[in-house]
Amino acid sequence: MGMCADIVALGPFSPDIVQFLEYPPDLYRATMSGTIIVTTLFGIVEGSSASRQFALCLGISDAWDFNQHKIDPNRIDIAALGRLFQTLSEGESYAKDLNKLLAFRTHGFQFIFRPNG
Repeated sequence: MGMCADIVALGPFSPDIVQFLEYPPDLYRATMSGTIIVTTLFGIVEGSSASRQFALCLGISDAWDFNQHKIDPNRIDIAALGRLFQTLSEGESYAKDLNKLLAFRTHGFQFIFRPNG
């Protein structure tokens, strides 16, 4: 099995981001603004090569260097991610997650790269 990769995103809840979260909006009804929430993005399943390319787009030169796993949101190459996703079988799903990442970045979320495999 090759490497898979995703991003763990954590940040302050805001009603503005409900549509981007993992669970149905009703479950967030009583969630107070500013409460820290966690969600996952992308889940790259196409293997090691795609996961390494994904890491490079995030500003990570070595996918297994744990020192680099906290992503600097300003170093993410959004255009390169878009190009990468056009080549992957789950690209349409990843493009939706890219919109989520942009919304979360605007709302002050932190992002952690997580390789697996």
